[in-house]
Amino acid sequence: MGTVTSSKRPPAAPFKAIVVYATMFGATEVVAESVAHALTAELGVDVACRDAGWLDLAELPSFDLIVIGSSTWNIGQLPTDWELRLDEVGALDLRGRFVALFGTGDRRGYPDTYLDALDTIARALAPTGCTLIGEWSTAGYVFTDSLALRGDNFVGLGLDEDNDPELTAPRVELWCAQLAGELRAAGALPAEPVLDRAV
Repeated sequence: MGTVTSSKRPPAAPFKAIVVYATMFGATEVVAESVAHALTAELGVDVACRDAGWLDLAELPSFDLIVIGSSTWNIGQLPTDWELRLDEVGALDLRGRFVALFGTGDRRGYPDTYLDALDTIARALAPTGCTLIGEWSTAGYVFTDSLALRGDNFVGLGLDEDNDPELTAPRVELWCAQLAGELRAAGALPAEPVLDRAV
C-alpha cells in the first residue's frame, strides 16, 4: 500500500515576544514588567521580561517581537548594560523580526536630551534588518529637544516616571494595543475576529 499523507498543513509556530530592558535606578524595570503584562493581554501569549545584563542576546532572533526598553540618564546617555552590549545587538540578524522601543526620561531635569537613548538604540538596530514599529506621538509632552524624534513622533514610547508617573499606565496600555494593531496589519498576527452584532 502507498503511504497516505495528510493534506493538513502543520500548525504555525506560536508567536513569541520578549521585553528586554536596561535600567539605572529601577524605574525602567518596573515599566518593562508593565509592558510585558499588557502585551500578554493584547497578544494572548506569555511575554517574557528580561534584564539585558543577564540575557544571552543570541536568543533574540528566536522571537517574533522584541521590545527594547531603556532609560536615558544624565545628558542623553545609555544605561550601563546597553552601553556595554549594544554592539552585540547591532550584530544580530533580525530580518523578519519586529522591534519596538520604549524609554524613560526626565523632561524637567534633562529637557534638551529627552529620550535620546532611544535614538542611539534605533541607529544601532539599523544593520540588523529588523522592522521597527511602535512610533508614538509627541502630543501632550513638554520638552525642549530629543534625538528620538521622527517627525511629530518619538521612535518609540516615551515615559517619565520622575514627573508624570500617573500617565505611564494609560500610555503603556494604548501603546501595546497599537503594537498589536501594527502586527496584525503586517500579517504577523491573525486579524481580530469580527463579532456578529445582529439583533
